[in-house]
Amino acid sequence: MTAIKYKRVSEVCEIIMGQSPSSDTYNNRKEGLPFFQGKADFGKLYPTPKIYCSAPLKIANKNDILMSVRAPVGDVNIANTKCCIGRGLAAIRANNDMINYKYLFYALNYKKNEIENMGTGSTFKAISKKDIENIKIPVSDIENQIKILKALDKAQELIDKRKAQIEALDQLTQSVFLEMFGDPVQNSLGFKTEPLHELCVHIFGGGTPSKSNPEYYIGNIPWVTPKDMKDIVINDSIDHINEDAIANSSAKLIPPNSLLMVIRSGILKKKLPIAINTREVTVNQDMKAFVVDKNKITVEYLLYFFEFYQKVLLNRVRSVTADNLDFQQIKEILVPVPAINKQKEFSNIFYKVLAEKNKCLQQLNELENNFNSLMQRAFKGELFSD
Repeated sequence: MTAIKYKRVSEVCEIIMGQSPSSDTYNNRKEGLPFFQGKADFGKLYPTPKIYCSAPLKIANKNDILMSVRAPVGDVNIANTKCCIGRGLAAIRANNDMINYKYLFYALNYKKNEIENMGTGSTFKAISKKDIENIKIPVSDIENQIKILKALDKAQELIDKRKAQIEALDQLTQSVFLEMFGDPVQNSLGFKTEPLHELCVHIFGGGTPSKSNPEYYIGNIPWVTPKDMKDIVINDSIDHINEDAIANSSAKLIPPNSLLMVIRSGILKKKLPIAINTREVTVNQDMKAFVVDKNKITVEYLLYFFEFYQKVLLNRVRSVTADNLDFQQIKEILVPVPAINKQKEFSNIFYKVLAEKNKCLQQLNELENNFNSLMQRAFKGELFSD
């Protein structure tokens, strides 16, 4: 066991609360210092400059820990250069005789949930300088801190490598699609085209069973909503409904291997969520489901057609009561239709790559669990012996 003592942040650090300078000092000409305003500027470890400030009011130094102090609370990055910080951030400056800055970064991450729960406010959550000062973090001697951060760095490196491998597999599938079919938006290989609705045997809308009858939501039929659309294959959903819910609402059973698409959601500001369902599902009213004519088109080809076509669609997003797409326009999209045997060839490649990706995702989950376990043991003094 290693001797670990809990100390308030104020005992081992200096806290500098951010302050937003006058907007007329902002620029993108790299005049002055990089200006970071909040979590939106954060990367995995270091923030990325988007704008600069020629007359900074509050300054963070290199290796200060930058903490998001309002909407959201508790996320941290490391300042990799001298910078200006706005009111959405605080700089936490380690006393190098007492605590290593990278160790401090990990210790604050370890306490993130606790810090997040400290946030107060009705409009958005925020924490004060006093709140940060009173955060208690585990502190050991500097030598042990270095051992801990090196162990955590190594574990994080393995996680990063696996994430890079997953990203490379995603890019591989896109590259194969482009090599086989060219640019689908420009139809660069000159395939015949058909409107989307003529390539489908059915197009389903979604529905929401009455929330006033909670019994509708006791069942085993997946009810897919935009919050489930985080991957290109849907095996299950957060919420489930039963047959009575379907009978008494506009929700419909959608067969496996259909294309699910979100057409109303704030996420449409950034991306078009699309996925293939591997089992019978239902969807809510913010989504549509396309059951393809298998004699004309494969669902895997259509999925990747929209992966590329989404840039066009996102430029058409309307903001009325909610961000949405015009479904009538979607149905009329002209889709290039290559020979079905070539599409099936792509589908086979898609599932082979997907199998490799799923292996990597499982390994990533194990690595992340190992990292969390390592961090728990490290900050309880169980990782190394004195």
